[in-house]
Formats: sequence, C-alpha cells, structure tokens
Amino acid sequence: SLKTSKYRTAVNISIGCDKKCTYCIVPATRGEEISIPIEMLVTQIQRDVDNGAVEVMLLGQNVNSYGRRFSDGRPKSTFTKLLQEISKIEKLKRIRFTSPHPLHMGDEFLDEFVINPKISKCIHMPLQSGSTSVLKAMKRGYTKEWFLNRAKKLKDAVPELRITTDIIVGFPGETHEDFLDTMDVVNQVKFDQIFNFKYSPRPNTAALELKDIEIEDKVAGARLTELIELHKEHQSELLAKNVGKTMEVFFEDLKSNGEVAGLSDNSLLVFATGSDELLGKFVNVKIISSTRTALKGEVIK
Repeated sequence: SLKTSKYRTAVNISIGCDKKCTYCIVPATRGEEISIPIEMLVTQIQRDVDNGAVEVMLLGQNVNSYGRRFSDGRPKSTFTKLLQEISKIEKLKRIRFTSPHPLHMGDEFLDEFVINPKISKCIHMPLQSGSTSVLKAMKRGYTKEWFLNRAKKLKDAVPELRITTDIIVGFPGETHEDFLDTMDVVNQVKFDQIFNFKYSPRPNTAALELKDIEIEDKVAGARLTELIELHKEHQSELLAKNVGKTMEVFFEDLKSNGEVAGLSDNSLLVFATGSDELLGKFVNVKIISSTRTALKGEVIK
C-alpha cells in the first residue's frame, strides 16, 4: 500500500487528548495531551528526509491543538508555528497531518493551510454529526454553522481542495431532523471520503449514560444506508471532474500490470502506465479517466 514507503515518514507530534467526546474511549485510556517539542520533531523529520523521505505525516489524536502543553513546562506554541518550522526543511516536499479538530480551525491555521505550498491540499475534518444539538451531546464544542463556515472558507480559497470526514449516525437521541442536518452538511460540503459509523456503545465512554435514548438498530441502519448512497453519488461526480486536468503525482508503487501508482498533491490515487524509473519522482500526469476511488492518467513526457 501507499501508506508505508521509503519516501514517507510519520511522526507523533502529541500524545493523549484533552477532549472529552462522549463516544470516545481515548480520554479514559490515554491521559492529558502533551506536545512533543518543535526542535525534536524537526530533527527527527530532517533525519528521515536525509534518508530519502519527501513526505511527512504528522500524527496526533488532535493535531491542531498542538502546543498547548509540553512536558518540560516551556511556553505554549501553536500547530501553525510547527507547520512553518517543518516547512523550512528543504528537501521535504509534502506535509500531511491527521486528525485535526474542527473546533481548532481558526483563521491563522486555515491561512497557513491555504498559502503553504508544502501542505497537501487534502484535509480531514471530522464532522461526526451535522446537528448542533447532537454535537453538543457529543461534547464536540462546535456548531453546524461553524463547521460549514470553516469548510466554505477553505473551499473558496483552494479550488482543488479535498475534504475527508468521519460521521456517526444513530447517536443516542438523534431525531430524524438531526439526521437531515447531517445530510444537509454532506450535501453542502460534498466530502471526498467519508468514514461512516453506526453508533455502538463502547465501554468506559460517557455516552453509555444515554442508554435510554439509544436509537433502534433498524432506524440507525437505514440512516447509514441513506448516507452511504448520497456519498457514492458525490464521489463519482467529484472524481469525474478531474478528467482532462493535469496534476503533479508522486509515484511510489510499481504494479504487476505495468502501471505505477501514486498520490496527487490533494491525495488522489492516480495510476499510469510506467516503469520503476518513475518511482520516487514528482511527475505531471494528464488524467484520462476516473472510477469512484481512483484516477487513471498518462505521463506527460
């Protein structure tokens, strides 16, 4: 898979999580959020780049609240500052990160995302629900309006932007109207990828206290199906829009059928006819066709 190759590295920028999302077990298991000092991260990434990596994936339960607390008591910093420092590593070409929290998508962070050419133009924005009242019950800390506002600000600024998300349907107490709010957000944002979940009670989570308002399995299942069908329509439309475009693809995988595979700057999977001499290179590719999950292109000589 493209996840692990010699061309990419992954670093944890923080451990633990200060959030208390009611469906999540992390607060009960991982303790408070501690950020790794910037200079340690830069040193580690520089070393990986010296060994051939051109891309880094920054990992954390909640990456964009980075810098709120360090183990050595140093002053606070920000995720934006970290992105700026990492960008100074010369041979590093691409920066990705997961998972940011919509609550911490302030203007400073969004502006850096937009203008920094090294940041991959694909962002994971975990919605969880489109209903403000369900978001409140989940303790997510933002509203439907805030989420839509942040997504719109990014999409207006970055035409090629791809947004991926996580959605839970059938959270305890979710009404039909709440579900329609989620569908409304999906219709407005048109996510490129959705990780869909039907709510299920997890041990040691606060949502267990909502047992008496849990949604009937059949109802939740029907909602999930409806969401998946809507998303399939969007996916086909979104990928088809790339046909005819030229994009820069970093090839890193040789297939047995004489094709190479790689990711575009906005994390689209692209296949093209080619040999191993294309591996490890950024190549301009003209897109000739699309499926629901990938693109096919021709290398521009």
